[in-house]
Amino acid sequence: MLLRRAVLIVAITALAALLSPLSAQAAPKSASGPTCNLPESDAEALVILNNYYPGYWWDHTDLTVYVQAEPGISQEYLDAIDDAIATWGAVLEDCFDGLITLTQVDSRQDADIVVHYVAHAGGAVFSGYAVCGDHGCPNILVSSEAPPSWGQEPYSPELLGWITLHELGHALGLGHATNLLESTDLMGYGWPDLGDPVLSQCDVNALAFVFAWALEGAEPYPPAEGPYVC
Repeated sequence: MLLRRAVLIVAITALAALLSPLSAQAAPKSASGPTCNLPESDAEALVILNNYYPGYWWDHTDLTVYVQAEPGISQEYLDAIDDAIATWGAVLEDCFDGLITLTQVDSRQDADIVVHYVAHAGGAVFSGYAVCGDHGCPNILVSSEAPPSWGQEPYSPELLGWITLHELGHALGLGHATNLLESTDLMGYGWPDLGDPVLSQCDVNALAFVFAWALEGAEPYPPAEGPYVC
């Protein structure tokens, strides 16, 4: 049942490391927060990925993303990925008044983030996977077919869109909700079994924490110690 519920896995080798902040002191809320008002979620706190993987943060705010899809993909699935990118782009524009942006581009060479859509990717392990590194995220992999051992029908375009939203959250610097399996926050694993995912106020507040240097008008520096408490 764990695999059925946890249809998304960030490409970080130790899930336990991502959950370990449960026992750590939570980070304070950022003094300079977003200007939007998004729905609240049931996330207790969000892991900050840079705390475990140095270099896993952005030193610029005009981020770009490119989609590379295998041949023969249905347009409705490509549209779902494009819509997920547009959703994050609109949220960032609204919440940070244009200071932090996410723009889809037509060239992989010009992209900070690359989303690879391969319908059958993941084998028996995952449906979404984000491999990011030193100020870049060139390998987000999303698929629309559950691992064969799960015995499920192919995902709907809507579910693929949610998977893409989740993985883009990782690319931006967010880890999982600390109450991972119970949370329907976008960065949790509780959805879709417990309800639709929520791109929440905590998600964007945590991004303000990650991009604190930009909100301060300072030179880039890594995020402070997390997790970010919701």
